[in-house]
Amino acid sequence: MRNRRIQWTLALCLLPALLGLAELVLHSAQSAGNSIDTLYLLVPDNVGASDPVVREWTDAAGEQGLHLAVLHDSDFLNPLQRSKPIPGLVIPDLIHRSANATLIGALHEYVHNGGNLMVVYDACTWDLDNHFARIESRLSDLVGVSYAMYDRYRTDSIHWSAVWGDANAMKDLGIPPGKYVPARVASTKKLRTASLEESTKDPEPVPGQLVLSRYEYGDLSYPAFRTREDFDGTVLLHTSGGVGAGIRKDNLGQVLFVNLPLSYLEGRTDGLLLHAFLRYFGVKMIGLPYLSSVPDGTGGLVFNWHIDAKAMAPPLEQLIAAGVFDRGPYSIHFTAGPDDDQFNDGNGLNVGHNPQTDRLIRELQRRGHVIGSHGGWIHNYFGEHVSEDNEKEFAKYIQWNINAIEGVTHKPVTEYSAPLGNQPRWVSHWLEKNNIDSYYFAGDTGMGPTQVYRDSERDGENIWAFPIVHLGRYASLEEMGFANVDPKVVQSWLTNVADFVADDRSARLIYTHPLGATKYIGALRQFLVRTDQLSGQHRFQWYTMSGLANFLNQRKKVSWSVVAGTPGTLLLKARSPQSLNRETWLFPRALFDQPKVRSGQVQVSSDNEHWLLDAGDCKEITVEITRKQDI
Repeated sequence: MRNRRIQWTLALCLLPALLGLAELVLHSAQSAGNSIDTLYLLVPDNVGASDPVVREWTDAAGEQGLHLAVLHDSDFLNPLQRSKPIPGLVIPDLIHRSANATLIGALHEYVHNGGNLMVVYDACTWDLDNHFARIESRLSDLVGVSYAMYDRYRTDSIHWSAVWGDANAMKDLGIPPGKYVPARVASTKKLRTASLEESTKDPEPVPGQLVLSRYEYGDLSYPAFRTREDFDGTVLLHTSGGVGAGIRKDNLGQVLFVNLPLSYLEGRTDGLLLHAFLRYFGVKMIGLPYLSSVPDGTGGLVFNWHIDAKAMAPPLEQLIAAGVFDRGPYSIHFTAGPDDDQFNDGNGLNVGHNPQTDRLIRELQRRGHVIGSHGGWIHNYFGEHVSEDNEKEFAKYIQWNINAIEGVTHKPVTEYSAPLGNQPRWVSHWLEKNNIDSYYFAGDTGMGPTQVYRDSERDGENIWAFPIVHLGRYASLEEMGFANVDPKVVQSWLTNVADFVADDRSARLIYTHPLGATKYIGALRQFLVRTDQLSGQHRFQWYTMSGLANFLNQRKKVSWSVVAGTPGTLLLKARSPQSLNRETWLFPRALFDQPKVRSGQVQVSSDNEHWLLDAGDCKEITVEITRKQDI
């Protein structure tokens, strides 16, 4: 690596005379100290803001409450460029594989002079002829480890692997309990590389490490480049081929290397890691302020109940009697038809025609819970047969279900959950056209509310998906019961998820059916005791899907920025065409003195890490923030 450093240093000595690059880099590094407002996504000149991958990143930033702007290569290299400063630069996978030597040199110099860089997976691993660099990535020395070593590993340069890290990494990345599970006892396996006649041992997670997990399938497996073992930094995540993600300091700057295809995964309903690393980079590493994704910055849970058949009524009565539904409000969804598995089996709830079912719905509504629609009239038949090409046949079942529920509640249905988790893309579009603003989602597991991308297309403009949080391969209490999961394990997971959302100031969804939940009434009671304690500390709140969706749609209308004020100060300016009520901004206490309200209704408070600026019912605010003098 030392030789490569010398080579890049010599090359950079020539660049200022040819391109005026030094002036630009100095400007960027100096400017970064004057602004804390915006991250930049570096993309090739032929990639526009409407590119699906760019939209994935900008939408993810918006959901995380961060500003992310597009920066083209030519603008980054232009010596006359005098645009906004660059406190953080992200090079995404998929759309920025190719790079010339000038750009590679500029990235080195940007970091060396104080810039913060996030390099994702295959970014800049190709030359202009779309070929891998022969020996290793030209950014290897910058990120701190050799990778994309095509000459050595050939077709095995990229391999599939489990991903793991320790508890601190999972917490810092905002990954909820259950999305990771304790590592099993490690074994050793041999791999014969395609390029070398030798056997090597791939490392595996050891006890004490936590492995990322998939709903239903257990340990997940992601593609990653093989890396050397001598990482010059701090490893966040591991793969069997080496570094999964890590941080490295370089003179005045720092680099976050994510050796996982974040853009690719986001577009295939697996967006947790893109969101997690983007927030980690902007908030944890750089210290950017952000707009909270929950009202008043108070974390909480959506408890989504699926009542899908006549057999669910007795356990639901039992849970009501046990006090489980005394909290909330929850999001409770019913399948309304008279049948369950097939037509004329008579096993459905028969909403509107069954007095017991209607009484239960009205009782839950009286307790303040939101009643939603669980699919299309006949639960199992609908879930097993709905597909991308049968909208004309199956849309009527969704409408029938909604009509039946509204006939009992006399309120519009605004929430939906898919039977068996089967939600073709057309269903999402149909729901949005018919005034449904939120839906339970079996993809993007572990995430908070999000606007889903599937194969580069977003599900809708104002409809929100609520991905499930799971315990390893299980999500509902029913599944856990069938697998004989110990009630103590379930209780621990539930309480840990409650603590997670309180600490993370975010929202997540847990779901179950009444039939399986009765086995865990004791665990549920202890879980609710914990949520009561957190609520008493003003750190937890119960949310409904539609309540959060409405808040998030209002939040999208908020415009805000941090601009220069009087010498040594910055101003947070925010406005909304309707109201800023319950919108909350967080600023790191380590970097700033206590904010001062200049106009509008704002309550300033703090926790161990942040100043919280909670807006009241007004349309505009201005708050003065002063950097600490020793920063």
